[in-house]
Amino acid sequence: MMTHKIEDVLRDASTNVLETMFFADAEVADNEDAVHSDASACTLQCSGAENGTFSLAIDRIALQNLCSAFYGQDDEPSEAQERELICELTNMLAGSTLSAYAPEHYCKLSSPLIYDFARHLETKVPNPEENHTSVNFSLDGGLLSVSCSLRMVHERT
Repeated sequence: MMTHKIEDVLRDASTNVLETMFFADAEVADNEDAVHSDASACTLQCSGAENGTFSLAIDRIALQNLCSAFYGQDDEPSEAQERELICELTNMLAGSTLSAYAPEHYCKLSSPLIYDFARHLETKVPNPEENHTSVNFSLDGGLLSVSCSLRMVHERT
């Protein structure tokens, strides 16, 4: 049996998604230096082998830069494109993390929901019954924070 630390898996999966889907250079940022500016936030739930929550917050300029790379355009993205992208990014990061963390088990993802930044900060407070981690990334244009809290439902072998 191979044991993975959720923080390592979340960090590696997020870096891979950001590099391959958005051509972004993502550097892990120290938690002490992690301060958001004009951030948007999104969350989704997962169920199956792991039950829990994924949440992310991203500074607006960083989100716009990811939009430009993802959609291949030089113009400023529309608000609809930004909303679509933050939901898709949340979905990609959660799916990639769960696929690496529990590859032999099925996990269902809810539809991503955009919500206020204050609620994202609440998701970063660990619940003692959950395996919780948070990783911050410096991107061109600002900060991306990704958090997940998981409870194992089925014994992984």
